[in-house]
Amino acid sequence: MAISKILPRKTMKNRTRQQSMAERHDYDQRPQKTQNGELVMSYMCQPETAAEEFEISKRLYFQITGRSQPVHRDIIMYRIIQSFKPEEISPEDANRLGYELAMKFTEGKHQFVVSTHVDKGHIHTHIEFNSTNLNCDGKFLNPKDSYLILRQLNDELCRAHGFSVIENPKPTAREQKQREMEAAKHGRSHKERLRQTIDRVLPDCRDYDDFLEKMRAEGYEVKEGKTLSFRAPGWDRFTRSNKLGADYTREALRERSTHRGGRSTAAKRSVPHAGRKVNMLIDIQAKMAAGKGAGYERWAKIFNLKEAAKTLNFLVENDLTDYDDLTARVEQTSERFNAVSSRIKQLEARMAEVAQLKTHIINYSKTREVYAAYKKSRHKKEFLAEHGAEIAQHEAAKKAFDALGGKPIPKVAQLSEQYAALLAEKQEQYTQYKALRQDMISYRTAKQNVDKILGLAPEKQKQNTEQKPVR
Repeated sequence: MAISKILPRKTMKNRTRQQSMAERHDYDQRPQKTQNGELVMSYMCQPETAAEEFEISKRLYFQITGRSQPVHRDIIMYRIIQSFKPEEISPEDANRLGYELAMKFTEGKHQFVVSTHVDKGHIHTHIEFNSTNLNCDGKFLNPKDSYLILRQLNDELCRAHGFSVIENPKPTAREQKQREMEAAKHGRSHKERLRQTIDRVLPDCRDYDDFLEKMRAEGYEVKEGKTLSFRAPGWDRFTRSNKLGADYTREALRERSTHRGGRSTAAKRSVPHAGRKVNMLIDIQAKMAAGKGAGYERWAKIFNLKEAAKTLNFLVENDLTDYDDLTARVEQTSERFNAVSSRIKQLEARMAEVAQLKTHIINYSKTREVYAAYKKSRHKKEFLAEHGAEIAQHEAAKKAFDALGGKPIPKVAQLSEQYAALLAEKQEQYTQYKALRQDMISYRTAKQNVDKILGLAPEKQKQNTEQKPVR
């Protein structure tokens, strides 16, 4: 039987975000726990550099969405623990089962590392998955009663592979406490919904008054007294905006609606259109050399001058003077990155299929005699009670062979060769993946910075402003 748990991860005290992730990955992958690293698998990252790659995705998420959380609230990773009954499963099978569980639970939208530990009396697997998704435009929203969803997926996998499950499990003390905490979170869920609505509405607002009108159009009742408050249909009470965080006070919302909304006439004229070329180097240098008027001070407050200089250097180094050329470069790097990313996903999916079929073939051979004895037995109930695990594995293997649709069952050696070839291609593709990911981040960041510096507002800048759940 397998038991599963899920735990949100935050930044550790006196550690940076990346240090916190690195220490946890290092612990999970300790050689003495994972048979010298043989029991470590990963998806869309390398185990040795997972913390660094998770951190890059989080930086890109901020560049794309502009959103961030206070350290004490920011979930940087999630850990899943999958534990097995002693002597029921091999370390290799446990590692593959952990990979399948992680893939199903994250729906293939998040990087993860799977490390199986064999240093204790029972085999157990640690899964660490990135809270930021692969597209870097959203985060994993841990659904209500996620441990129940995880348990259901885990039980389905165990049954499919012939392993036992706990029928009608009683909630643990921790699960009971989690249920109570979820019930107490009801008020906080209103706040998150309100934050998301504000973040979605603000980019299209001309000013603060326009923002309030758009919130009313969204169905919110607005109350302005000592503080700004909102109430949606079905809410018993108003929710004060200053309870949402420093970015949601009335003063902050006035500032954000002004900067995100209507632009000056000059700024509007500077938006690129068909047939017009924008010499970015000249425009950026002119902007940085502007006088210290009120308009300049507002711009300088929004955009860091050091970042402007860094962006200017990047454009010069890459011989980019035209806005359209920069836009094309962003699209090209994104397309190349997405193509390699898609190929890696295909390879990893096929590797999982090959490994699973190989396991079924081995299990079928190991349990053939037991299953034959079971079919001949006149006391099947007693026989099943004693050899239930082997019989379940044999039947799961037969089901997998039936799914081949009459095709011959391959040899284990053939599958091993096929897996090795897939792994070699994956490693080759992954080298390109890392380089292309960095290129995509660099060009995308440069374009976003140019849009900020020059006050440009492409239509695509409106997307990715609302955080969406992955489930």
